[in-house]
Amino acid sequence: MTLIPISREEEIEGPRMHAFVIGVGSYPDAKTGRGILPELRGVDDLPSAADSAKLVCRWLLDNRDNFIAKLSSLEVLISDPADAASRYAWNPGPAIEGATSEQVKKAGTDWLDRISARPGDVAFFYCCGHGAVYGGQPILFLEDLNTSKIEPWAHLNLGALAQSLRRMPSLGCAFMFSDACGEFVTKLELSDARDSRFYMPPNLFEPTRNNVSFLCAASEAQLAHDATSLGFEGVSDDGSGVRFGRFTQTILKGLQGSSSRWSKAGWVVDPISLYQDLRKLKQTFFRDWKEKPFEPFCPVTPNDFFPIIRHLQAEIPLVVMTDPEARIVDYDLHICPSNEQQAVVIQSRPQRSPEAWRLLVPVSRDALYAVAVNNAARYATPFIPSQPMFDHVVTVT
Repeated sequence: MTLIPISREEEIEGPRMHAFVIGVGSYPDAKTGRGILPELRGVDDLPSAADSAKLVCRWLLDNRDNFIAKLSSLEVLISDPADAASRYAWNPGPAIEGATSEQVKKAGTDWLDRISARPGDVAFFYCCGHGAVYGGQPILFLEDLNTSKIEPWAHLNLGALAQSLRRMPSLGCAFMFSDACGEFVTKLELSDARDSRFYMPPNLFEPTRNNVSFLCAASEAQLAHDATSLGFEGVSDDGSGVRFGRFTQTILKGLQGSSSRWSKAGWVVDPISLYQDLRKLKQTFFRDWKEKPFEPFCPVTPNDFFPIIRHLQAEIPLVVMTDPEARIVDYDLHICPSNEQQAVVIQSRPQRSPEAWRLLVPVSRDALYAVAVNNAARYATPFIPSQPMFDHVVTVT
């Protein structure tokens, strides 16, 4: 297990957030000529799963003071393939242990001890790797898959973990994210597989609290990736060529501010709104993915408002189209602070195009105007950039 040190100048006041990140990119015994079960000897390694976990770790550390409950600890397990090109570089200092069943139990126990030590503290959990469903619950396969004769289906039951967290009376809230497939594997379903449990089994007689959110990359029988494509995850949009999970990249776009809403706590991102935005965020930021698998699923939803992160200067996506759509090629498009003829232009599309105009605008509680103008006419419609706007229309004639 690896606890990443978090440097701070002063003690955290109020609730603290404790994060646990797992990235399983290496399955050494799930290969030809290795392991116990023949059906598990063709599992590909996932360099992008390890890199996605690194990306999330860096994001957590970079935003440690922006979370509603400031980040207090970060537990990390990453099973990293040794030889793969175009990898994400992250050097946290201490060596990172692999995500084996033993290490998951140790790190998970320590993580639970931290989130239960002080009433009101917050849990953050993220994982990426090969996944499936077992007994109707999403699971994550671990590094020692196909290693043990007794437990060849080494996995962590994520659904049971979510239900266990709901029964922790001292927990403020929990945010869970899983970038893994939800495949239905018949032989797993018929087996007596036991998960690498570090939490108390959910007790049906204990009261539950609706303070846990759990977002998954794929629901039952759905894929989070392209089964026929090597390195199937989406290439990062920063030009580096590094591959990360499509779900991971999209949720980070939302968490970084693109899914912000105004609340009494300021401009915040909450898990319910984030889930509602995911497909539109994917269409806005990652249009090259087109019809590649992207079916996010929310198996556990809180019934109250639990924001994750606060942003002081967030930008949200705005998608502008004309009505009729075919007329968009006849107009220049601008964003202005008023509907006056000589209004200052804040942003402009550089050239006319048949495509919708996709841009980012700073969040505000004041109205702006989307303007369509040419030599013959000028049309404008107001909007308030207080949340993502994926279908703003300017009616023209």
